[in-house]
Amino acid sequence: MTNEELTQYIIDNRQNIIDDLEGFIAIPSVSDNIEEVDRALDYAMELGEKLGFRSKTVCDHQIGIIEAGEGEETVGILAHVDVVPPGDLEDWETDPFKMEIRDGRVIGRGTMDDKGPAVVSLYAMKALLDSGEPMHKKIQMILGTQEEVEWTDMDAFMASDPELPDYGFTPDGEFPLCNIEKGIVDGDMIFNVDESRHEDGWYVTDLQAGIMDNAIPGKAKATLEHFVGGISTDKKNLEASGKAVHSSQPEKGDNALFRLADMVEQEHPVRNDLYSILIMLRDRFSSIFGKELGLYSPGETYQGEYVHRNAFSATLTKMEGSRLSVHINCRFAYGTESDEIVQVLSELAVQYGGTFENVEPLPAVFVSSVRPFIKEFNDAYREGSGREPDCVLAYGGSYAKAMPNIVSWGPIFPGDEDKCHEDNEYITMDTLLDNGKVFALALYKVVMSEKSFK
Repeated sequence: MTNEELTQYIIDNRQNIIDDLEGFIAIPSVSDNIEEVDRALDYAMELGEKLGFRSKTVCDHQIGIIEAGEGEETVGILAHVDVVPPGDLEDWETDPFKMEIRDGRVIGRGTMDDKGPAVVSLYAMKALLDSGEPMHKKIQMILGTQEEVEWTDMDAFMASDPELPDYGFTPDGEFPLCNIEKGIVDGDMIFNVDESRHEDGWYVTDLQAGIMDNAIPGKAKATLEHFVGGISTDKKNLEASGKAVHSSQPEKGDNALFRLADMVEQEHPVRNDLYSILIMLRDRFSSIFGKELGLYSPGETYQGEYVHRNAFSATLTKMEGSRLSVHINCRFAYGTESDEIVQVLSELAVQYGGTFENVEPLPAVFVSSVRPFIKEFNDAYREGSGREPDCVLAYGGSYAKAMPNIVSWGPIFPGDEDKCHEDNEYITMDTLLDNGKVFALALYKVVMSEKSFK
């Protein structure tokens, strides 16, 4: 097939894509609703079979596999069927699980993340199948079911010792091609705060900041109480405002917790545990890139490619009784070891009488931009979208972290609004079809060739 025939195939299947996606969106497969997630996976398997592919589930129905072709090399496509909760339904223009098309926008929970990209990827595979030409490689779509939470699906899959794809992509990020991803260390600093009031004066007695683990707090609050003879005689509430942003790029925000620390410090309270911890958080984490933690990256490049620096955020902060919990989210550059970060944060917590718990590390990703398959993907991007390709760093995380030689690629084009995880999630019809065109061209270039692209 020519490039024009491949892209026309996607256009000609516009209504089929809409119909199949509508049925997919109608399944409210929020990650913790296992029954609905199972239904969504079964729907995808049935769609794969309807389109002429081999479909099966593995790992006790945690993973779905849809395959086409045979060969010594396998191209992987990693996507997922689970979605985040819709949130407040009053904030939606439509029913989040009843897909609608308005003014060129395909609206519904999962249209962008990740059901829409999964469906057009299947139609990109179908374009090759319907060409009638010989396929010299296998295409394997791997569908997860717990991507939006703790990745127990991929943990089980990798533990099963599967035969992994040789290379591939996950359409669960953005264009151009993201061959590098920062690693992630998440954990909670837990402190049991001494509440004794031996000295008369003002004490910090409560501390709250943020609403999410992975967002810079836009609001932070502290309660100060005045004690005389161990009895509270007065109380004042302080509130600080900042700018909430995703913690993958904390430098774009303004952490309200640090502003609150400045306000509390000016009140000159008694230096109790809670006060000392608040000041520590400001002094150690406000530098963002880890200088005050001793974790400042020596450089911003690896093998000549931009990997940025380690970035640290104190996010969701909660005081419950005498227990203070502070979530720490670190996005570390390729070349830094997660064990070193965990050790430093653990030692810091211990210095203030606490522990660093619930630690969840995910690796950084680096796939050299000179790899042969990446050249073909970039050529397909240029030809299918009319945009110039590039290899860039992804600040977030995707299934590219789950196995080697997978890059994050699509579905969001430069200039598109990113509505992932938001109310009124949508992807434009043009963007959806352009994804299909790019993926069809990429798969064709690789799968129909007898050359190796490892």
